Parts: sequence; C-alpha cells; structure tokens
Amino acid sequence: MISRREVVTGGVLGSLSASALAEAGQGRATNRDSEGVANELANIKDELSKIKDVLDDGLRKSSLAHDAAISRLRDTFQVFLKANGKFPEFCEIGSDVFYTVYDWHVKHQQQINIMRLGESRMAIQFMFTQLVLRWEQNGNFIGIPYDR
Repeated sequence: MISRREVVTGGVLGSLSASALAEAGQGRATNRDSEGVANELANIKDELSKIKDVLDDGLRKSSLAHDAAISRLRDTFQVFLKANGKFPEFCEIGSDVFYTVYDWHVKHQQQINIMRLGESRMAIQFMFTQLVLRWEQNGNFIGIPYDR
C-alpha cells in the first residue's frame, strides 16, 4: 500500500519535476522557434532584395529597353542615323510591333498620331519616324528604314 505521505510528496515532486521538464521542453521549442524565425527573416530579406532589384531596373533603366520590339526599332534607327546623319522618315513594321508602339504611347502618356496612308496602309508616329503598318508581314517584322 501507498501511504498518504508518499502520495502527497510524490505528487508534489512529480508535479515539480513535470513542470521542470515542461520548461526545459519549452526552452528547446523556443530555440527551434527562434531558428525558424531567423530562417523566415532570411527568406523575407531575399524576397525584398529581389523586389528592390526589379524596382531599380524599372526606375533607373531606359524604358525603351524593356520591350524587345522597341529596342530593335531603336537599334534600326541608330544604324540609319549613323549612315545618314538624321532619323528616317519611314519604317515598315508588323502588327505586333504596331501594338507595342501604341502601348508604349499609352504607358508614357504620349500623344498618339495615327494616320491613313492611302486605302490600305496606316502609320503611327514614333519619335521622328512614321511607322507604316504592314499587316501582311509577320507580326514582329521591322523593315529597313527609308526616306521618300
């Protein structure tokens, strides 16, 4: 049989030892939690760094460099400019390039000058050049710039 004294002291010591074990377990859990928090903070720091890089690219780089079609147009104009000392009057483009130039005007809140050239041709002005829409060509088509 178990005496009353053993039950009371055993219960008191048992509860004290159980609470001591629980506190030790919480201390280990706290260490694990703090490691988890540190890992999460490192992940957040990495994500913020990526966001910063994207924003820096968007705000500091030339906005013309963000779209491949606009960059190719600029390169084409640069070749003509070096050869002739002036920007071209006309350049033929496909429909995808036409829409990209149109969207560029909307994005940068520039005036959009679209005109009809005869019955079946349209042109949009970009910088100093009339970009003539060649709907029968490939959408990404950029022709050789020319003057009249």
